[in-house]
Amino acid sequence: MAIIGGGPLCTYALERLAALLPGIDHRPNVRISVFDATGLFGSGATHAQNQSPTNYMNRTASQITFAADDLIDGAGPLLPRALRPTFAQWAQSRYAATGDSRFDLGPCDVPRRYLHGIALGERFDLYVSKLRSLERLEVLLLHAEVADIAEVPEGNGLCLQISGSSRHFRADQVLLVTGHSQNRPAAGSLAARLQGHAEDNPPVRFVMQPYPLETQLPLDAPPPGARVALLGMGLTAVDVILHLTEGRGGRFEPKTGEAFPLQSYVPSGQEPSVIIATSPSGMFPWCRPRNLKARDPSGDDHATFEHRGVFLTHEAVRTLRHAVGTAAIGGDGQPLQIDFEHHVFPLVVLEFAYLYYSVAGGDALAQDICDTVADRYQAFLRVGCKSAEAAIDWLLEPIDLCFGKKLSTLSISAERFDWRAVFYPLGSPEDGGSPWAERVVAFMRRDILAAAEGNLSNPLKAACDGVWRDLRAVLSEAVDFGGLTPQSHQLFRDVHLRLYSRMSNGTGQEAMSKILALIEHSLVDVSMGPGPTVLPAAETSSFSVVNRWTGETKSVDFVVKAIAHPFDLDLDVRPLYRNLLRRGLVRRWRNRGATREEDFIPGGLDVTHDFHSVRANGKVEPRLTILGAPVEGVAFFQLSAARLGSPVLAKASNWAKACVDIMLHEQFAAGSEAHNAAGD
Repeated sequence: MAIIGGGPLCTYALERLAALLPGIDHRPNVRISVFDATGLFGSGATHAQNQSPTNYMNRTASQITFAADDLIDGAGPLLPRALRPTFAQWAQSRYAATGDSRFDLGPCDVPRRYLHGIALGERFDLYVSKLRSLERLEVLLLHAEVADIAEVPEGNGLCLQISGSSRHFRADQVLLVTGHSQNRPAAGSLAARLQGHAEDNPPVRFVMQPYPLETQLPLDAPPPGARVALLGMGLTAVDVILHLTEGRGGRFEPKTGEAFPLQSYVPSGQEPSVIIATSPSGMFPWCRPRNLKARDPSGDDHATFEHRGVFLTHEAVRTLRHAVGTAAIGGDGQPLQIDFEHHVFPLVVLEFAYLYYSVAGGDALAQDICDTVADRYQAFLRVGCKSAEAAIDWLLEPIDLCFGKKLSTLSISAERFDWRAVFYPLGSPEDGGSPWAERVVAFMRRDILAAAEGNLSNPLKAACDGVWRDLRAVLSEAVDFGGLTPQSHQLFRDVHLRLYSRMSNGTGQEAMSKILALIEHSLVDVSMGPGPTVLPAAETSSFSVVNRWTGETKSVDFVVKAIAHPFDLDLDVRPLYRNLLRRGLVRRWRNRGATREEDFIPGGLDVTHDFHSVRANGKVEPRLTILGAPVEGVAFFQLSAARLGSPVLAKASNWAKACVDIMLHEQFAAGSEAHNAAGD
């Protein structure tokens, strides 16, 4: 076996092998080769132990785990419970052993990312040690980049070629878990123009990839006092901002006279003079709520409190697919395709309203809502809609009436659920009213205080967490593997997936209260509104940030593309996947339209539901399994830390079980052949 990429997914796969292989009697000789270009085995680059200490995870400590559990169907033998701690349990054990306050984390705390890297490294070493203790089993750890994979001319294996070396390694099964990569700027793109302008006009700079922060953004780049613009306002931007402020000696203090967790900023003098944050939405991701579902360090409580859909369900998706779905073009065996905007998004909003009012008004109001909307809900499942907004208003109308009637008899402090205000809380700059920066600050203050109430107490945070996060498996059923029409698939990626990320995939209160403090300190500038442009300045050696709503222009001398690079076969700086494409071992996945021009190609590789590669000729390549970033877009929600019962762990488990099954099959076949020969 070969595992290419030594990060978290590799760690999860090794855990499964460490649990499965000891139970195999008369095991053949086994070699497991693990290749990682960074040599950061266990953590990988994203969770490296030596990264900037200002980087946060975006989930609580008791939600993070490292090993399969009994919530994963068919996982097989499990390691002893003591060897399967959650991150919270691991951290408390380390704190008890060392007294190091860095590890004094509660189950609801959001940890720094480098601490997760330390834990991953320890678990990796443990699993490798357990594997190496087995007879006839070898584990090789190779600090090397695999540049190519070819078929063995004679035999059934694959041959792995190391970059810059003549060394080759043979493998029967290969798991590709290469994680995030870096892309070159596309020719003629904005990024290419910005990079070219920076190269022609030093000392201005354009940073295409900010990670690792400590080397890409050292103290002198950008230097103190520089004017910086960020392309992106998501989690990468949060990392960059905190690295350039707190990471340079600035500190945060509780805000006098304000409710926890609001803070104020005390500068060090080493920061940029301003960091202008830009994105299509003009907003940072919403603050993740205090996770009251995860108060038990073991993580067991989360399954108890996890929201189970009432309207947005697997059954509803299947009913809609049968009732209004259309046949996929050239998709033998593919499901009927639906439209996310028209068929699923109305149910997302309906589930939001239900959970919002359930938390605000209790079980009695929740039941009344179910009863009052039942007929319209069933009618929607039969016919769908042609206008999502009209359908949402129609579905919510009886719920609004129900809430109005109950308002006088129930003790409800929450406001009426206004879905447009919930999903688009800042409106548009065209609406008039307050300047954009004031809107951002006012919303972030409300949002952070709402997050402090928790995901079981605050109605809006309960809805964001319970629908967008707890029901991701339902969303995956609707979307993955061509479940949407090509046009709808693209709209989902460009609009609805961004809503999901913005509303539910942010980081915790500590980090977001720091971002708010930096905005209020005027160090982070959010005044440019949605969708400003960043361009090479026409008359100077700087860059210009242009507000498309007011025409206001601000000059900067340092631009950072603060966006995680999506997988891109053509632009990836690594040669591996292009070589696999050249050899026909992989192909791009496409959601086929009526004509080739109408195809939607999100960028991921074509894989089966078992994540085996599909070759250029359309045949399955069972020796290659691909997980993570290279298949994002074909199947969504692939990039997350493991939690109890998570699909990430299930996929690693499936690969390990398949390897063991192949081993047993070949062992049985060899035994039968020997028996037959003896009979002859």
